Amino acid sequence: MSENMDSMLNENNNRISNGFLTSQIKYHKEFGPFARRPFTTWLIETTSETFGMKLGVAFVPVNFFLLFLSGILIYFLSICLKQNKQQGLFNMLCYFLTFSILFAFFPPVFSYDEPLQYCFILLSLLSFVQKKWVFYLVFFSLALVTRETTVLLLPALLIFLPGLKMASKKWFTLNRLRLSALIVLPVVFYGAFIAIYLWKHQLIGATKTEMISRYSCFLENFENTKNTVESLVSFFVSLGVPLYFAFLFLKGKDKNNFHQKFVYAFLLTVLINSPIVFVSSFARESRLFALPLFFLWPMVSQLFGKDLKILSSLKTYTQLLMKWKYLLPFLILNFLTYWFCFRYYQKLGLGENTYFAEYLFLSIFIITTHFLWSLSNRRQHS
Repeated sequence: MSENMDSMLNENNNRISNGFLTSQIKYHKEFGPFARRPFTTWLIETTSETFGMKLGVAFVPVNFFLLFLSGILIYFLSICLKQNKQQGLFNMLCYFLTFSILFAFFPPVFSYDEPLQYCFILLSLLSFVQKKWVFYLVFFSLALVTRETTVLLLPALLIFLPGLKMASKKWFTLNRLRLSALIVLPVVFYGAFIAIYLWKHQLIGATKTEMISRYSCFLENFENTKNTVESLVSFFVSLGVPLYFAFLFLKGKDKNNFHQKFVYAFLLTVLINSPIVFVSSFARESRLFALPLFFLWPMVSQLFGKDLKILSSLKTYTQLLMKWKYLLPFLILNFLTYWFCFRYYQKLGLGENTYFAEYLFLSIFIITTHFLWSLSNRRQHS
């Protein structure tokens, strides 16, 4: 009993604990913001009852299966977007190597509803690409019920109108307005659902109180050095590398309208989602920053394949090491990165018993290496 109580109270669990997971499931049933997202909890409870599992134990097969399924859906969405099987598998690998996916159930990432939300979002995007609008309405509405933050994807979806490949100079056309209304229609369904659900379960008062108190999250995100570093690092490990390659792509000469739409959709969602996370949520929960990546995950190979291939070539590193002009900055930057990740970052008590510092180091290493190689290559051809 005491072991279970310790597990429930200690958020730094580094082992699977039935006591801790059970407490989280109950918390998601009782606390207003989570109680209005019933799907994942219902799946866990149903699995527990059907197979005679402990409630905390049932969390594991449900969410790990959903996470695996979301990876499969990334593959099928990649194929649907005219990529070959190798590219689809590569995109799926990049998805699973994303920080918020790789460390999905580590504290303080604490994924709960996200795996199911991701499955519904990806199913809705598959339907969107294939113009199966009834399925789109159903799956996007379900994604909204699973986690209401799904709504932040809608502005970026409008970028793809009137079609994935078509470029229209006229914004106000009858066809565009009709499709726009169709795309945002799930919000109406969700609004009706949440109004009835909150009223039936007497959660309206709790929801109002929770919404008012959310702004205190901003103060906590930046109230001291530790929290500030953790918040900014959380943003960086989630989006730093994708943002670097996205801006690099826009500066390139071989981009086309089809590819640009995905990058613009990603950047627009970053601009919408990130300030909301910093102001109204705990930024250290890095999964909250991952929403814009839905526009990159199924397109990584097409958008950034050439740049990522550079990082896997031995020639890239020999080119840097053979030139003093680039060797010195390379060594200095990596030394500073090492000091920040494995000395300063961990000295603050962050990333203990995890591989967060290693992931952070690798992320910065990727950016600095590619940047110096690009600088070297540009001057070589100038």
